[in-house]
Amino acid sequence: MNSFHAELARVCAELETPLFGVTGDSNLFFVDSFIQRGGHYVAATHEGAAVLMAAGYASVSGRVGLATITQGAVTNTVTALADATRSHLPLVLFAGETPSWDDDNVQRVPTDAIVRSSGAEYLRLEHLADTDDILSLAFRRACRSAQPVVVGIPTDYAHEPCSLSTSLSTSLSTSLSTSLSTSTSPSPSGSPSPFPSEIARPGPSGAEVLPARDAVRSAADVLLRARRPLILAGRGAIAEDDRAATLALARRLGARVATTLRAKELFRGDPADLGIFGGLSTGRSAAYFDAADVIVAIGASLNSYTTSQGAATHGKRVVHIDADAAKARSTPFIHGSAAPTARALLAELAADGIDSDQPLWDVVSPADSENSIESGPARSAPSSDRRPGTVEYIESLDLLDSLLPKDRLLTVDGGRIFFESVRRVSVASPRDYVHTMSMGSIGLGLSLAMGASFADPARLSVLVSGDGGFMLGGLSEFTTAVRHRLKLLVVVLNDGCYGAEHNHFVKRGHDPATTYFDWPDLAPVARSLGGRGVEIRRLADFQHLTDAIASETWPLLVDVKLDPNRIPMDFHRTRP
Repeated sequence: MNSFHAELARVCAELETPLFGVTGDSNLFFVDSFIQRGGHYVAATHEGAAVLMAAGYASVSGRVGLATITQGAVTNTVTALADATRSHLPLVLFAGETPSWDDDNVQRVPTDAIVRSSGAEYLRLEHLADTDDILSLAFRRACRSAQPVVVGIPTDYAHEPCSLSTSLSTSLSTSLSTSLSTSTSPSPSGSPSPFPSEIARPGPSGAEVLPARDAVRSAADVLLRARRPLILAGRGAIAEDDRAATLALARRLGARVATTLRAKELFRGDPADLGIFGGLSTGRSAAYFDAADVIVAIGASLNSYTTSQGAATHGKRVVHIDADAAKARSTPFIHGSAAPTARALLAELAADGIDSDQPLWDVVSPADSENSIESGPARSAPSSDRRPGTVEYIESLDLLDSLLPKDRLLTVDGGRIFFESVRRVSVASPRDYVHTMSMGSIGLGLSLAMGASFADPARLSVLVSGDGGFMLGGLSEFTTAVRHRLKLLVVVLNDGCYGAEHNHFVKRGHDPATTYFDWPDLAPVARSLGGRGVEIRRLADFQHLTDAIASETWPLLVDVKLDPNRIPMDFHRTRP
């Protein structure tokens, strides 16, 4: 009979999902058995990074991510677990725990309390006989609730004889696809993803939620009186079926459409598209948002970042549609999944005589047509007072967007570089964007971008990061990308400081000297770690980036030198 760790490794290997981790006393035999059984193990340099890689993998692949850590190391995962929990990303983390008899073990920590402090769920394997049930429960909860689940496994069991069900891996895989919404979105390879369409706003069971007729009627009454309706789609409405139904409703109403940040590019190319709503809105879009009299929010949480602390929705009627009844933020609220609710509203409107598409409403004169909705704020003009050996921030972002392969994955690290970067660097679809800011921490981006790359290794995974974020959470993990030769491009927007803090000091008239760092040049550092490195100090240097991309030698780091005094932190979120 196999040992417990060997059996657990067999089940995990049969799932054909990468396992991200850091080994130690309580999981080294599990990892070794996993590798011997043909499993794809990714050795991270930090436990938090392993969790983030699993989260990035889940975000892009539509599958539950897997990670493993040793006893006591859960203390290193709190920020990563908190971010994944708030981003509604499903993963299962196998966390080793010290032997039950060893009260004085220096690695003993209250795993359950630490995990729960992050918002993630904790399950403990108390008896070997319960393993099948605990694993099934962990995967089911991770998938249906779209959240991390940590399974605590005492080291006592490592070498105990154990026989898990031979069909356990099959049942786990099957549960991921059959217990979820049938409304699926295409994966990067073109095949349907078994992920719930309402990834960020799941129903209690993960299944499609049909709306109540009276709630649909109340919402239809509001829409019948709308003169300038706007439909706002969130991450819970990014599946292809959701998109089609939402656009059909918009055309019936003559409504403009917009998205939250995490659904960016959902309506890209559609004549009604206004881009990102609220604090990250740009260009002409703001005029439409101000003029809208009714907002239909579908699969969007309507948090204060989206609504600019309520300012963006003030004075407007809001119809809120969500698959999670606990997320209701306005009246009328419809508890329902995106596609069936949009179709129900279409049917109700048809019964009221609105059975043909209406013309789009407008507020911008034809004379303004040169300033496209997508154009965003005016480009920063070159200035003679810019620090020598640096390039313009906005111009660099626009060049990056135009030079990088269009079919790409995008991760943007936290910090003041986040706001313009997510506005200006595009993706083909929302699933290609990996969010890093649910916890508000810098330094999470590289590991998330690496997880995304493991999910779709054929496409270029792009990380846009500040220098502070890269040094905090990226430098050591860049070696992991080198070991696996990931198709990864790390763009470091390097202003030589902690940018957000720099802005705060300058805004209040203080000397920002404490925010500055004298980093080494990062391009040669990347080369010394086994990757490639390019430095950009003038616009002509972007040709080196083009050449490096064409060479298809990865991973690649691009060190873009910027003037810290010429980077805005432009985000419109007012205090209540």
